[in-house]
Amino acid sequence: MAEKGSISPAAFYQGEAELRRLLRDVEDRYGAAFADELDPGAFQDFKHMIDCVDAFFDLPASKTSFKVKLMDCGKIRSDVFEFCRFYARWLGSPLMERLRHEIYELLEQAISWWEEQDVLDIIGS
Repeated sequence: MAEKGSISPAAFYQGEAELRRLLRDVEDRYGAAFADELDPGAFQDFKHMIDCVDAFFDLPASKTSFKVKLMDCGKIRSDVFEFCRFYARWLGSPLMERLRHEIYELLEQAISWWEEQDVLDIIGS
């Protein structure tokens, strides 16, 4: 049983699992555009970007400080921006703006979720 104020392992996993499910939804919705409209290299670039975001979600499992998580989030946001800006030439700006927006939303949800957990850990201490 979890201590008062701490996140239970089940709740921790559910939050992480929800973020990953939402990321897979994004991957499913936009992956076809890269696979069908562009060459296989573009699809590989897309998969790599998705994998980088997915790896970012692994940070709470480690004892990474919140400041480091914010810096990593900034790096990923920059990478996503550059990726979307590059592929907007071939797939159009509206599609890439929606993709960028959805990934930014997931990153913000992750940061918010981690921040809540840090607060709960402090309260439980």
